[in-house]
This record gives sequence, structure tokens and C-alpha cells, in this order.
Amino acid sequence: MRKTLSVAIVMVFLGFAVGKSGSSTSPQEEDYTGGNWLLVSCQVTVKTTEDSRFVENTFESYRDGYCRGLVAGVADASPHVCPPRSVTHGQQVKVVLKYLQDHPEELHLHNSDLVEKSLAKAFPCGK
Repeated sequence: MRKTLSVAIVMVFLGFAVGKSGSSTSPQEEDYTGGNWLLVSCQVTVKTTEDSRFVENTFESYRDGYCRGLVAGVADASPHVCPPRSVTHGQQVKVVLKYLQDHPEELHLHNSDLVEKSLAKAFPCGK
């Protein structure tokens, strides 16, 4: 049940991301499914986590929720990711952000693949 709900949340966030048109760039110029979008979104999430006054507008709130939802959904649904119970959602987001920053050559990949890859590396199953 929990994994089904997480997958549904991720799908909703991905659906909103693909249809988002409130930014100053046109949808053709912005790839909402790639690592560059996720990198900036998770940077917003970390800043928001550290200082709740950081979010200044609706678009930043959207990006914060996008990162949180995608990371939570992949962490819950992926058979390759097994974080210990003591790992917080905030720690998972920081793991993803660090991976994205350390691997700029992979930012062209799909954002959910990058999240799974980074979390599976940090929290592999079967160890």
C-alpha cells in the first residue's frame, strides 16, 4: 500500500512537471524530466529544510515539492533502494543532491533514474 501511494505521488509530480508552464522559459526550452531540473529542485529543498523562510514564491515551493515527492517515491518503490529506518527523508534528498553535484556528466539522464542510482549506491539492498 505504501509503495503504491508513493508511486502515485511520483506520477502526479511528474505529470505536473511536464505540464508546468509558469516559468519564464517555454516548455520546449526546459526539460523537467532531466537531471538539471532535479539538481536545482533539490537545491531548493535543502535550502528550505535548513531555513523554512527560504521559499519566496510558488515556483520555488513547487520545485521543493517536486524533489521531495520524487525522492520519497523512488526510495519507497525501488527494489534496489533499502535505506535503514533511521535514515530521514532529508538525508535521502542530500544524498541525491550530492550525487547530482558529483556527477554532472549524468545530468542528461532521466531524473527518476538518477534518484534511483544515487539512493541505490548509498543504500543498496542485500548488504
